[in-house]
Amino acid sequence: MPHKILLVRTSSLGDIIHTLPIAYDIKHVMPDAKLHWLSEESFSDVCTLSPFVDVVKKTAFRRWRKALFSSKTWSEIRALKADLRSEHYDIVIDTQGLLRSAWAASWPGSPVFGYSRDTVRESLATLFYDQTKRLPESIGTVRRYRKMAALCLGYSIDEEHPKFGLKAPNVSEGVTLPHDYATLFVSTSQARKNWQEDRWKVLIEELKAQGLDSVLFWGNEKEKERALRIAGNACFVHVLPRMPIPAVAAVVARAEIGIGVDTGLMHLAAALARPCVGIWVDTKPKNITLIGEVGCVTLGGKGADVTVNDVMRAVRQRI
Repeated sequence: MPHKILLVRTSSLGDIIHTLPIAYDIKHVMPDAKLHWLSEESFSDVCTLSPFVDVVKKTAFRRWRKALFSSKTWSEIRALKADLRSEHYDIVIDTQGLLRSAWAASWPGSPVFGYSRDTVRESLATLFYDQTKRLPESIGTVRRYRKMAALCLGYSIDEEHPKFGLKAPNVSEGVTLPHDYATLFVSTSQARKNWQEDRWKVLIEELKAQGLDSVLFWGNEKEKERALRIAGNACFVHVLPRMPIPAVAAVVARAEIGIGVDTGLMHLAAALARPCVGIWVDTKPKNITLIGEVGCVTLGGKGADVTVNDVMRAVRQRI
């Protein structure tokens, strides 16, 4: 079996989280293997939550594409190429299937494995692959990623029970949390996936009746404004300052339950082995659902009308 492996999954937050069970799988089959991960710099912190990832390498495609003709951009790319080539990987596995991820996967000069032309997201990506595996998206995201690595490396998996094994750090100094709380993920970058603000307000009152304060997060000013509107003046609702992913993970890992829309942090809560209730209003659960090691449920679906009663019924079953 290969001794040194590079896993390529550069973005986005939720997809990287859904790829993390590969690290658990590999290290439990090949405990002496060295596993490196190539991630976009803005998401690299989430990879460090897995004790099974040895080294995280960083791309900066989101920044590079804004200055494509800058000498600094190409200098950084050349430096990363040289760094990756110096590692002498036995195998590179691209679980993303985009042209840019496949291009980056080719930089080490090692054998590259990816999806077949009829199952890859961008067909031009196959130009960079030495071997391909046929794995359609219809089998589900986490299962697809895990099977890719298993087929490439020659081991079998328990397809029904993925494990993450993530380790959250201690809560950051200066962050004060209530004793019992739910973490609420009320915003996503795609507004059509958001649940109504008035329903969040009612849900917060219902959670307090169950003895739980509510802790809210945000990632930009628009999300902060939404969180503050939902919180209102209630003393049992805590809108935390903007935090890096490891600091968020520390708070999430100590919550009684996580509740939220289809966003990366909601998937992080599930991966951290917390009971979770997902509120899907514009996502097909068949393709993307909450995956965790304890009780997770995904309510709704594309065009669904998820009520507060629906959510509270699921919450009561999990706390």
